[in-house]
Amino acid sequence: MKHVFIILMLLATAFVARAFSFSQPAPTGQTVYYTVISGTSTVRVVNPDWELYDAPVGSLELPATVTDGGTTYAVVSLGIEAFKGCTGLTRVVIPEGVTSIGRMAFYGCTALDTILLPSTLTEILSQAFANTAYYRNAANRNDQGMLYIGQWLVHGFTASTRPAVASVADGTRGIAAMAFYFDTSLHKLTLPATLQYVSDLAFSDCLALDTMRCLAVIPPQLSENAFEHVSGLTVVVPCGSVDDYIASPLWNVHNVVEDTCAMALDEALQPAGPTVTVAAGGIVLHDADGCRVTVADMMGRRVAVLTARGEQLIALSATGVYLVAVEGCNPLKVCYWK
Repeated sequence: MKHVFIILMLLATAFVARAFSFSQPAPTGQTVYYTVISGTSTVRVVNPDWELYDAPVGSLELPATVTDGGTTYAVVSLGIEAFKGCTGLTRVVIPEGVTSIGRMAFYGCTALDTILLPSTLTEILSQAFANTAYYRNAANRNDQGMLYIGQWLVHGFTASTRPAVASVADGTRGIAAMAFYFDTSLHKLTLPATLQYVSDLAFSDCLALDTMRCLAVIPPQLSENAFEHVSGLTVVVPCGSVDDYIASPLWNVHNVVEDTCAMALDEALQPAGPTVTVAAGGIVLHDADGCRVTVADMMGRRVAVLTARGEQLIALSATGVYLVAVEGCNPLKVCYWK
């Protein structure tokens, strides 16, 4: 029986040893555990999977590179639950070169109130910083109730601040996983020109989301499940970018339409004719008095047919791009944002 117990202990020790490749002290002194990513000279920061281990406390600065056995490795990611439950951790600096922060990486770090992220980051997975002091601090949320860490939006709204129309802040580079998960109040959202990355499930189950205006000329990189269970979404993109969005295999599943284009110089020099401006509740047609006018959406469906009388207000019920055909004139294109 004693031999069986010893064998089981050895097997348990072997299992724990496989949970990480090696450990190194961080620049701030805490022990950090790493797993070598197979076939590369890169490593991922991991949780050693011990019930009791010397969890890091205080201010933790992770290194950009580590050396073990004569090989230098670049630190490129933080793994699942890497520092979960490290309740003594108060500050973390994640180095340049890290591209991914795994699910629940800092979940439950209840004293963690300062987080510095690298510019190389391309994804933050679900609940990476949930249940931290930073999350709980209402002062870290903007006037719309959204929570940012540096250039990343990590959480959309609180239960009490769920607007139907909202905008992600200018300068935002990425949206973390599940940031707007199951927000059934959100109908329309504007994404800034600076946005480059949208992580997994960021807009999953936003069942009321019908219009998204993307100001980025280059389509942001989407996770495969960023819009899981979202259907009938119209994506309004900058003038000249519609082909790029349609060519993107994850954006093109939505109804991609082009925003109103600025008039070219040679068009501006043409003789005056009918024009269209956007107003509350619809669009206003100018200089088309007595002309027959047809307004259609980008699917070719007519939404209005009339004879213009002076400055004619044409009511529109939905956001989108519309073609305004005035008899005897070239069609006009206008983007209506309700």
